[in-house]
Amino acid sequence: LRTGEETSITMPDSCPACGHRLVREDNEAALRCMNPHCPAQRLRSLIHFCGKSGMDIEGLGKKAMEQLFAHKLVKDLPDIFSLAPEQLVELEGWAEKSAENVVHAIRARKNIALARFLSALGIRYVGEVTARLLEERFHSLETLGKASKEELLEIEGIGEQMAQSIVDYFSDQAVQEMLLRLEEMGVSPSRAESGGADLPLNDQVFIFTGGLSSLSRSAAKEMVKKLGGQVSSSLSKKVTHMVCGDKPGGKLKKAREMNIVILDEPAFKQLIADR
Repeated sequence: LRTGEETSITMPDSCPACGHRLVREDNEAALRCMNPHCPAQRLRSLIHFCGKSGMDIEGLGKKAMEQLFAHKLVKDLPDIFSLAPEQLVELEGWAEKSAENVVHAIRARKNIALARFLSALGIRYVGEVTARLLEERFHSLETLGKASKEELLEIEGIGEQMAQSIVDYFSDQAVQEMLLRLEEMGVSPSRAESGGADLPLNDQVFIFTGGLSSLSRSAAKEMVKKLGGQVSSSLSKKVTHMVCGDKPGGKLKKAREMNIVILDEPAFKQLIADR
């Protein structure tokens, strides 16, 4: 489709949201804005924190958070936990009932598993799997916040880059003040109860592929974890069960070759119900 009239792309040298200089770090293709106060980054972190892969706060999706951010009701994570129904009902699209439901959902998330909270914070390189490793090793946010790079590197699966990112995050003064505000507001992440070897899915490892129709991926993973099972993000010899939704992709064929137990969504829900 080329016509010969194409022009070279000129990469920007400043952030379109805040004007801060953009940086390309070693061995990375991406240009990054390094301004911690960049409004675009702040909004994206708030959306992630409340979203399905974060705290999963019902009613605080992308559009709702964009609205709250635009009206300056939420500027940082602690502001989420200070929201009141009377603030929300003044905004377009909010009724008294929906406002009360959101505030109730927010309060219900004050006591949450440490791993889920860490994943929601959006620490660079720290996803769901790493968050669980950190929870198992340090047990509390306070202990993790004091961990050295050397201690982090002792954990299998955490390398130099990730360890440094974690240390840098918790040593940031603004982060420390933000976490203190959350603590003062009653946000208390704690290590999930393991329940020992008595749980029915102990020693079983699940992987999910494809879209689920009757429940969210994060809710399904929580079901597995509450019953003592583990959730993997990649196929390996440790995986015992694969849960297949719509359009599972190439993982399904490989799982069959590895003789992994394949469950469709109804079979998975029945398995959980039977436990």
